[in-house]
Amino acid sequence: MTNTVSHIKSYSSILIISGLLLVALFGTAGLQAQDTTAGKTVTQKKFQRLMTKKNTVLLDVRTTEEYKSGHIPGSLQIDVLNAADFKKQVASFDKNKKYLLYCRSGKRSSSAKVLMEEMGFTKLYDLDGGFSKWTGKKELK
Repeated sequence: MTNTVSHIKSYSSILIISGLLLVALFGTAGLQAQDTTAGKTVTQKKFQRLMTKKNTVLLDVRTTEEYKSGHIPGSLQIDVLNAADFKKQVASFDKNKKYLLYCRSGKRSSSAKVLMEEMGFTKLYDLDGGFSKWTGKKELK
């Protein structure tokens, strides 16, 4: 009898632990499926490929001073830290185009993606690591 009780306790523990692991696994999968981050963060290689596509706008969301110290050629500069001005300027953009966003490290461009998604933009791509990791052509202004 004692042997049977200890087996039941052992199996119960295994079932409880297995159940908790399954809940954790499915809970994590559910959170990933509900990712609300706007657009996609892409590698430099993919970012450069997207730059060559039609209907693509390259957007530098850093400050004017940062932009003047070096930027990706062909980019437009709108400072996302000035959110009201950023939204005002972006409101006139064509929502059917692709927008390639970058800042210094990726934090501000991620914020810009969210703002633009809230405004109805759906084709948003953010440069992983930002301009600080950019190894392509640079332009001074």
